[in-house]
Amino acid sequence: MENIENKFFTMEPTQTFNLIALSLIVVMHAGVLALRLGISLGRN
Repeated sequence: MENIENKFFTMEPTQTFNLIALSLIVVMHAGVLALRLGISLGRN
């Protein structure tokens, strides 16, 4: 079985950048959904 940590560090910079960008999008999307949920709960 391969070492997962080693595989992560040997990734190409573009792959790492894509991973960071994707994570950022997911976090932002989750934040927007949470904000919208909070607003809709506040109205009731």
